[in-house]
Amino acid sequence: MNINYQNLLILTAGIIGTLLSSLLLDGWWRERTYDLNGKTVLMTGGSRGLGLVMARQLIEAGARLAICARDTTELERARVELEQRGGEVLALPCDVTDQTQVEQMVQQVRDRFGAIDILINNAGTDIVGPMETMTMEDYDDAMKLHFWAPLYTTYAVLPEMRQRQHGRIVNISSIGGKVVSPHMVAYCASKFALTGLSEAMRTELAKDGIAVTTVCPGFIRTGVVDHVIVKGQHRKEFAWFSISDSLPLISTSAENVARQTIASARRGDAELIVPLPFWISAKFYALFPGLFSNLLSLVNRLLPGADGTGKERAFGKDSHSFLSPSWLTYLSNRAARRNNEIAMDADGSRADQSVETERANGQIEPQQFSATETESKGVAAQTPSPEPAIVEDEQSAFPLIEPSQAPPEIQACFSDIQTTLGIPWIPANWRAYAMYPSVMQLFWERLKGAMQTESFLEDAIAITERVYRDTNDWYQPGYQIDVDEAQRHQIQRVLNAFTFGNPQLLIQQIALSRTLAGEVVGQEGNTAVRHGPNAYRHTEIQLIGEQSVREISKEMQQVYRDIKQTLGVPIVNSDYQALARWPAFFLAAWEDIKLWRERPEYQLLKQDIVQKAEHAASRLCPPVAIGEREVRDLLDNPEDFERIQQTVQMFKDVLPELIVQDALFHMGLANLQPVTTL
Repeated sequence: MNINYQNLLILTAGIIGTLLSSLLLDGWWRERTYDLNGKTVLMTGGSRGLGLVMARQLIEAGARLAICARDTTELERARVELEQRGGEVLALPCDVTDQTQVEQMVQQVRDRFGAIDILINNAGTDIVGPMETMTMEDYDDAMKLHFWAPLYTTYAVLPEMRQRQHGRIVNISSIGGKVVSPHMVAYCASKFALTGLSEAMRTELAKDGIAVTTVCPGFIRTGVVDHVIVKGQHRKEFAWFSISDSLPLISTSAENVARQTIASARRGDAELIVPLPFWISAKFYALFPGLFSNLLSLVNRLLPGADGTGKERAFGKDSHSFLSPSWLTYLSNRAARRNNEIAMDADGSRADQSVETERANGQIEPQQFSATETESKGVAAQTPSPEPAIVEDEQSAFPLIEPSQAPPEIQACFSDIQTTLGIPWIPANWRAYAMYPSVMQLFWERLKGAMQTESFLEDAIAITERVYRDTNDWYQPGYQIDVDEAQRHQIQRVLNAFTFGNPQLLIQQIALSRTLAGEVVGQEGNTAVRHGPNAYRHTEIQLIGEQSVREISKEMQQVYRDIKQTLGVPIVNSDYQALARWPAFFLAAWEDIKLWRERPEYQLLKQDIVQKAEHAASRLCPPVAIGEREVRDLLDNPEDFERIQQTVQMFKDVLPELIVQDALFHMGLANLQPVTTL
């Protein structure tokens, strides 16, 4: 029997091509015929991240949208944004792990919009760490959020969908629900459960006209990494996870995932796996599970061990290091600002200053982890002493003590800080800590020894020198104004002071951040006593506070708001308050700096500054150790510890900006042509 293999091959290719074309045409037709305009969509976890991105696209398609999350402030920001885009939006606070709350929430949606056409189960979180650090509570919390919560919402909408013989259910699972990953055991277990639930529901609900779609995305650049729960060596765990989540070759944008998810829902697809590398990995794992598992076991050997904070939990935002955030996580950091992951109010202040622990958007509530406890060196930490009356500075929109009305011991501490660092202003971070006088005194007592060393001063000056060398290579001021020689000299003197002081403050903040997280920061040894320059410890710099600026001009008041919004902080730092005395220079320079701030050179320099400051903190001598319990014992309200941690983190984040900008202000000033006043 003669077989014409060439014809057989052509026939086979034709059949495959026809089949693929038919499938593509069928998908295209189903997507085109399912119109989202006027459809009612209920989405859990819709206030930030991927949920918020999907919400934007659904609004643009004309859907009526109900979103829920646990954080009411976060939810309100999302509602306002979506309504400004022209959407009809209902934002409801709800803990989706509570079945009663879910049923009440679903009824509220029906009361407002009528029948629910599409349910998107999106609420979720990541928990990262070795298996040895996982507790039964970790598994239970992950299952509540990733399995039980979608089950509650599905059962709440099913009766009506069955009655109408129509509906769409989309379950946002994960590639972790198709392919296992080391150091994510609790997460993968719960996502495998969700994937199985979703696929099984699809088979049973098809007869009722209900299409169930399972979405299994890989790494998505939503900016969610600061909300991740990390355990064990939490800084190292956060570093590998956040960098992987941001790298363009193995991650994809939230907009891409949202667009494909909505398209799959319209078509009624069974499954969506994105991006392509993870689709390939899922198929490879299905074909060769043994080989793939062996490869992953090798990867596991490269990941951090189980020591560090042990079984205690920490947020990603409390686990930063010189590796992350860095230029490697630039894409994820940018997404965080866009997608409500970094809480911002309309006036530019951070909306997450309330440090109440959250389970918003499915976020697991972290337990506080114990820091290394050391003996107090002269500070009575066992019994909290009565705090003196605090007078808050009315010039600030953020809780800062008013220095002139501070208790004598706090004023003496301020003076000691200024003298030791050689600076002519009272830094805002220390004024914030002074709202808790005993804690502020403890902080300074533990830091002071290292601040008095020559090596600390050399490291701080090296940061300044690095910044000036770098900015000189790429910064070209884009403004030219008249300035007389007297003004130039005054502005230069102010900038010199901040250029000298801010690197010292940044090293302090990094040391405080790490020691409050449980580290002993620095090293033992002998080092020379500081004898370097303290030339900038002169008459106090005059600052124009946030209330006083109203008396200057509405334009300057708007600039203050712009500064807070641009930097994502609730306070206008002393650098800007000092330069506000020269509005013509300050306004022109600030507008120019905003443009340069978006340049990659600027962002890379910021990361380099943080890296050098982290290294400098690791060299502090004597080492700095402040136990969490030691601080809590000094507080009347133990919850204030989290507020203090957030304040430390806020100043740690903003100081690299100030260091770069002071250099740009300085170079802009040097570029101006002096004029002679008559």
